[in-house]
Amino acid sequence: MPKWQRTNGGTTMLHGIALRYFLEVARTGSLAASSESLHVAVSAISRQIAKLEDEVGTPLFERMPRGMVLTDSGQLLAEHARRALMDADAVLSEIAEAHALGRGIVRVGCTEGFTRNFLPSVLAGFHAEHPRARFVLRSGAPAQVEQWIAMGEVDVGLAFSTSTSTAVHAEFTMSAPVCALLRPSHPLAKKDAVTVEDLLDYPVAVLERGTTVRELIDWCCSLRGIHLEPLLTSNNSSAMHQFAALTGAITLGSAIALRGMEGAPSLLAKHIDEPLLNERFLQVTTMRGRRLPAPVSQFLEALKAALSDGIMVEQTDIAEQRRDRSLGSI
Repeated sequence: MPKWQRTNGGTTMLHGIALRYFLEVARTGSLAASSESLHVAVSAISRQIAKLEDEVGTPLFERMPRGMVLTDSGQLLAEHARRALMDADAVLSEIAEAHALGRGIVRVGCTEGFTRNFLPSVLAGFHAEHPRARFVLRSGAPAQVEQWIAMGEVDVGLAFSTSTSTAVHAEFTMSAPVCALLRPSHPLAKKDAVTVEDLLDYPVAVLERGTTVRELIDWCCSLRGIHLEPLLTSNNSSAMHQFAALTGAITLGSAIALRGMEGAPSLLAKHIDEPLLNERFLQVTTMRGRRLPAPVSQFLEALKAALSDGIMVEQTDIAEQRRDRSLGSI
């Protein structure tokens, strides 16, 4: 019988420093690497892991030649540990909030395009109202953002998705169809209906594989039996926007990516008449089952409000494009 079932004190070991050591070993896959990152002796970490395994009555790691890998039981404990420690942090944050209103750290993970204008603007607005708040902003691919949220490495995620994930909790979802981003003087800017085939007649800049834009455009081209040869492939949407503005090329992305581009090259978002390209969503996510600290909850509301403002503008633009196309067909 596991020790926690044999004692009156309940899960006495399933908290605090032991769980922190356990999670770091799970993250690094090595006692030595964990020792280096935690600045704690290997022997001390090993003892805490052994105590946890004794507490739950089963091995938490498989000792492999290349490192330590979580067992199924270890995976379950890791999920509990992340939530437990983050809930504890939330309580401490709320206690601190009572003594210093607005104090706290908000960690945000997002895809690269939001780091240029949109999120800095939201962070600045939130900071103006909560000057004691502090921020951490990380950018990566959509899959990375989801992993950061699930692992508790960031508090709030902002990324595009083509499917619903069970690994995280969606706090907010909005449609984010793939559009053609081009100069107002581009020939397609005045065309009633832009199709995927139209893109073949012009130079195109696209994101690397592993992004939702590339996933959908490749899928669409495959179904139609056409091949899109990019002039530029990049993992940086800012570079592609600038390239499109300088060369007259078309790049692909979301209309919301152009919001607030003060001083940036002028591009407009043109709706592409292809239903498959509408199967893309922008989501704000948090860890499933987690109690959010007060500053994070407040920031979450500010972020959703900013996105809601963007929805109204974007939906108006798309509606006008569709209305103009309908009038042109009468």
